[in-house]
Amino acid sequence: MGILSLASGGDIESWLDLIPGLTSLSHTIGEALGPTFREGKPTTLMHVFLTIVAIIAIVVLAQKAFKHFSVKAEGKLTARTFFELILDALMGLMTEQMGRKNAERFLPLIGTLAVFIFFCNAMALIPGFLPPTDNLNTTAAPALVVFFTTHIVGVKQHGFKTYFGHFLGPIHKWYALPLMLIMLPIEIISHVARPLSLSLRLLGNMFGDHAVLGIFLGILPFLLPLPLMVLGMVVVVVQTMVFCILSVIYISMAVEHAEEH
Repeated sequence: MGILSLASGGDIESWLDLIPGLTSLSHTIGEALGPTFREGKPTTLMHVFLTIVAIIAIVVLAQKAFKHFSVKAEGKLTARTFFELILDALMGLMTEQMGRKNAERFLPLIGTLAVFIFFCNAMALIPGFLPPTDNLNTTAAPALVVFFTTHIVGVKQHGFKTYFGHFLGPIHKWYALPLMLIMLPIEIISHVARPLSLSLRLLGNMFGDHAVLGIFLGILPFLLPLPLMVLGMVVVVVQTMVFCILSVIYISMAVEHAEEH
């Protein structure tokens, strides 16, 4: 919404202002929430509020899906089939990467991340909302979960000494000391870069997608943004899958390392 305000010269504060009859509602919400939703100056509380909204939506749909779990799906798109589509797609990708056993083991984690990121991303398509994932605080949280999970799994499966020993390279002998001193900082940097790349990639793509949409809405609020909305939906799905695929790769590398030793 702040981007939309900038794109329109400050006359439009929210997508709700573009809908006839809802301008007063937009200003009422703005007055209630303060600068979080007004004047193009989002505060650090905005992504927290919107994240809570996304979590509430997930919980409501999950409860609805659980109630219909024993009911046979008849080709209709319901809350149950929605979650089944996501989890089935993830299960197939994870099985190819880490095998059936490990895929079943880590599906709850990756599935939770996928649903959370998808809903946060999808809020960019709702008039009057911004995606929580265009804030680094939101994207860094799941990235750090993956980062710590990766190393916890590696240590748990093979032990602290052996797992972190591979940071020194393949040869652990006195004559390989120069190589080990070179490999150690390289490995540390590569592992630290993982959560940074996960969080910044998601942040950049969602921020850029919403910025482009906001600019075109400011130029022509109707008809022109429709193709961009379709493209935005593609971005929402693709960025969710990219985050999950990279997370699976990082975890599977730790598991394979432990199993090789």
